[in-house]
Amino acid sequence: MARRTIEIKIEDRENTFDFVIEEMSATKLESWIVRALLLLAASGHDGVPAGADIQKAGKLLAEKGLSLLGTLDYAQAQPLLDEMLGCCYRKIGGLKERCTPEVVDGYVEDVTTLVKLRMEAAKLNLGFLLAEDGPLSDFRRSPNTGPK
Repeated sequence: MARRTIEIKIEDRENTFDFVIEEMSATKLESWIVRALLLLAASGHDGVPAGADIQKAGKLLAEKGLSLLGTLDYAQAQPLLDEMLGCCYRKIGGLKERCTPEVVDGYVEDVTTLVKLRMEAAKLNLGFLLAEDGPLSDFRRSPNTGPK
């Protein structure tokens, strides 16, 4: 089974680039979500619920996207931001080149290109958290209540 991907074009000043964005593996995404929520909760962010309401916290993360990470200390948020960038690949002919901070500095001139890439990667990876009947919808129910 292949991971979901999207293809986008981004205008970067005088250039237009083609990118492929690939969703993270299940374990990598789980780790990313848990680390993001733990950092946000530890920072005392108003919108992140205390306790084990993972459905509400996950939905908030999906709705607000990476802007929530802007409330954190940059050193804490940077690895999460870089992992989202790592879901992105620049298409050059039939080849794909993974986007890393070191690589993109060679061709990206406009910071909004990086923001767009990270936001598209976040939408692809976190969109499932917004589904009403998504995988977290039964999280808080007792195991004895059975299916909906």
